[in-house]
Amino acid sequence: MPIPSLPPGAALPGLARLPGPAGPWARAYVVFNRRLALYGRAAVMSACALLAVPAMPVGKIAPAAAVAFAALAWCWIHLWLATASTARPRLLLFLDVAVMTALCLSQRITVPDGQPAHGSTWILVSVNFTAVAYQLMQPPLTAILAALWLCCADLTGAAWRPRHEWTDALPSVTWVLVNVVLAQVVVRLVFSESRAADEAADRAARARRQGEAAEARCAAEREYLAALHDTACATLLIASAPWASMRPETLRAQAARDLVRLRAEQSPAGEVDLASELADEIAAHSLHVITRFDEDLGTVWCPAATALRGGLGEALRNVARYAGVDVVRVTAKRTQHVVTVVIADRGVGFRTERVPVQRIGIKHSICGRMSNVGGRATVESRPGRGTTVRLEWPRA
Repeated sequence: MPIPSLPPGAALPGLARLPGPAGPWARAYVVFNRRLALYGRAAVMSACALLAVPAMPVGKIAPAAAVAFAALAWCWIHLWLATASTARPRLLLFLDVAVMTALCLSQRITVPDGQPAHGSTWILVSVNFTAVAYQLMQPPLTAILAALWLCCADLTGAAWRPRHEWTDALPSVTWVLVNVVLAQVVVRLVFSESRAADEAADRAARARRQGEAAEARCAAEREYLAALHDTACATLLIASAPWASMRPETLRAQAARDLVRLRAEQSPAGEVDLASELADEIAAHSLHVITRFDEDLGTVWCPAATALRGGLGEALRNVARYAGVDVVRVTAKRTQHVVTVVIADRGVGFRTERVPVQRIGIKHSICGRMSNVGGRATVESRPGRGTTVRLEWPRA
């Protein structure tokens, strides 16, 4: 039987009172609650049903056994339905409450007449665990209302027992309500701690990205200073030296080459318009490019724009060389603090794991370029299914 997971659209306990989406820790806690509630309840009710029948008087064993068997069958059917991919939580809750209500009202035939203590009946144990399980699985208001309904049903069933009044069961049912309140408190406290852990992990990831971006800036500065040292500084030193014998035309040619290299190496300061940078790069290629950009991509840090533009250019060149098609789609969007550029074609495709090590186009010109500015790049491709290149840069 599969481990219960969180169905799509399922409500998270306490989520309505906490802003923002639930992160990995919070969702893991909800899945744990479902596992505990579903399997724990099935085990407890099965034990209660099996142990209750031998305790009945001889004349009531048959009807009590029929009810216990029905309860036993339902708890496992409920577990199977709850873990199915097509589960309908609301309908399943309605059916479960109906079955538990019928079980509460059956105390006239499922509880021995000579058992005075209502708190020790197997029906109340099942109701208690079911009410607590609801707090772990259902939204708060729904869970509390369902628990109150079962408590009322249990009081009614206790009142129908011979020589018993509903007031005799009131202390035990009150304790069930206390357990419900305690379960709600625990769920909210642990869920809040899970949300705090998610927020702390998000802050740590954001700080790590900012540190990587800062390191990338320093690396770019070091690279540019090294290029300056190897070109202009060296040329000027030779030209100013008293013993220099370099001819003027040779010096001019060397200075011109240095200037070309510095312009190629230079990453301008500040930010640039990303849409313009991407459009300029696309215009330099002869492919038929279908573009879909967000209305306002905004500006990005210049090295990041250079990396995005360079990765885009390399991806387009790869399409022209290897894909066997001349149509490619390029999308660019900004979601909160992440800029994403996707280049997709429907060409011949390839197996990424079989790319030779000596081929540096994807490794350096795409993935390495994005990594240097604190971003990342992924390449997905399969033979006959085309290729998709995704460039992402987390705007700090």
